[in-house]
Amino acid sequence: MEKQVTVLYDSLCPVCRREVDFLQYAGRKRNALNLIDIARADFKPEAYGLTMDEAVGSLHGFDRDGKPISGMDTIRAMYEAVGLGWIMSWTKLPIVSSICNRAYSVFAHYRPRFSGFKPDRCETDHCKII
Repeated sequence: MEKQVTVLYDSLCPVCRREVDFLQYAGRKRNALNLIDIARADFKPEAYGLTMDEAVGSLHGFDRDGKPISGMDTIRAMYEAVGLGWIMSWTKLPIVSSICNRAYSVFAHYRPRFSGFKPDRCETDHCKII
């Protein structure tokens, strides 16, 4: 059995949830993804070497070898893990890769605005889900 790709995602983000649901369904026979929801009250970002701001600010994960990945690299790893790597293969092309990485950064910057998860409203070490 192959090792899983671990992904830290925000289940309250509609775009993120839809993508994770799709990939989880696509890879259901492979059991390829270990999904960690950063919106859960028991999520501890320090267990993954992150701050909450970092966890919210970009998609993070660990490839099959346990190497930390983030942003588009995490998306590519997810697709590859479920057997759909060919869909994202074009995003590795030299010029396209830069464009995709930048586009993801813009999305990641604005993503918290349409998520129900508001970590900036933390009163303690744990954030509230609203």
